[in-house]
Amino acid sequence: MYTRQQMLAVIACLIGICVSQNLDSFNLDNEYRLVRDLMKGYNKQVKPAVINNQALNVSFGVALAQIIDLDEKNQIITTNCWNTQKWLDPKLTWEPSKYGNITVVRLPYDTVWLPDIVLYNSAHLADESVSTNVIVLNNGTVIYLTMVIYKSSCSIDVKYFPFDSQHCTLDFSSWSYDLEGMNLILLGGQDGDLSNYKNSTEWELVGFLQERKEENFSCCEVPYPFIKNHILIKRRPLFYVFNMIFPCVLITLVALLGFYMPSDTGEKISMGITTLLSMTVFLMIVADQMPPTSDNLPLVGLFYGITIAIVSSATGMTVFVLNIHHKGQRGREVPRLVKKIFFGIVARLMFLTLDLDDMPPDPQQGNPPKGPKGMQPLPQNDYYSRFDSDRRPENGGISPRFTRKFTPATPSTPNSDNTEKQFLRVLQKVYQTIEKNEMRLEDQDRRDAIKNEWQQLALVIDRLLLFLFLTFATAITIALILPGYLQQMEDIP
Repeated sequence: MYTRQQMLAVIACLIGICVSQNLDSFNLDNEYRLVRDLMKGYNKQVKPAVINNQALNVSFGVALAQIIDLDEKNQIITTNCWNTQKWLDPKLTWEPSKYGNITVVRLPYDTVWLPDIVLYNSAHLADESVSTNVIVLNNGTVIYLTMVIYKSSCSIDVKYFPFDSQHCTLDFSSWSYDLEGMNLILLGGQDGDLSNYKNSTEWELVGFLQERKEENFSCCEVPYPFIKNHILIKRRPLFYVFNMIFPCVLITLVALLGFYMPSDTGEKISMGITTLLSMTVFLMIVADQMPPTSDNLPLVGLFYGITIAIVSSATGMTVFVLNIHHKGQRGREVPRLVKKIFFGIVARLMFLTLDLDDMPPDPQQGNPPKGPKGMQPLPQNDYYSRFDSDRRPENGGISPRFTRKFTPATPSTPNSDNTEKQFLRVLQKVYQTIEKNEMRLEDQDRRDAIKNEWQQLALVIDRLLLFLFLTFATAITIALILPGYLQQMEDIP
């Protein structure tokens, strides 16, 4: 049997359990009664107001959480924002003492009146949002917290791409209430809320500002209050410099090095065409990422266009140089003025050492001095033209020159005369053959010297074009890329 003390202890425990359950039930009953009383006769379709026909003050603020994407081609920016809305609903007030000192209650967002604040510059009809409950305080203050992924239109300025900076705005206002029906109040200061912002790998956030403005529309006389959030960002250019600008510069240098390639290789023109096709492919990639606008031409697109023009001009000049290189085969000498300019001035400026041969005399120019090989000057027209006083023998006769040289001192018999004539005729043919060989060798040496002069002239022009095109390409690169870089370094107004 239980003792009297044990019985009292058991009874005390049972009483404690009962009291605790009653208190919990009492608290649950208080919240239930509170929600029931608040929703009794509540109409969520009616705008709450202390005084009828009075504007309702709604505090609105946006916290930028993330810049998800910026589509330059379609000019759409995608952002993740956390919105905060506060207003006073007189029908949602109560005395905490009547409901177990409950001061805060959470209600489903679709059971109370909500302001119809929308994004006016939205580029998507249905923005993704997360809405749970509204927080209601005992004094009637309603707090509505939402997380929304907005796709808004943004005017993209690609002039300094990829060193560009962009200015996008988020324009919030009521769609149906003008200033007389709803007054938007800026929540927080001029600087937006960035406490939960996550950095983007492509864009650097320079500033997030907010302001309140009033705008008029053609439909209504009363202005509408707007909360404008300004997003100031600048691009991180490392990816585009490494994948777009750097290859373009390298391809240009390779194309210009075609001037350094020897003309005899036969690959100068094919090399220029290959680099030109490569530049065209990169230009198509750049054009695919840029918006189809004619307001501003991107500097990188202009850079690619001018570079393609440089490579095309370099390929055309290569054809000109090849023509000069092979012009010596025609046997026409380089003009003296061209020699003086390119061999005497340009070659020294380009630090070139030329391999020029001494020019043999031209047999078509009378009796020039002896050439480097010590050969006799060649006749102007024919071998026999040098003998002005002697008549050329007919029917293969012996030249008077040989007749005078080999005439015997004593009379001879007719047989010996015939033998001498035949011998002299053979000597004459041998001499003619030797003279012709000398003429042919001298003419060949002269042609080789002329050909070498034209090739050296092509070499000098190659080096000069290489220097000019390289200087021009460097100047264009600096003139087009540097302004964008300096512009990005400046502070956005």
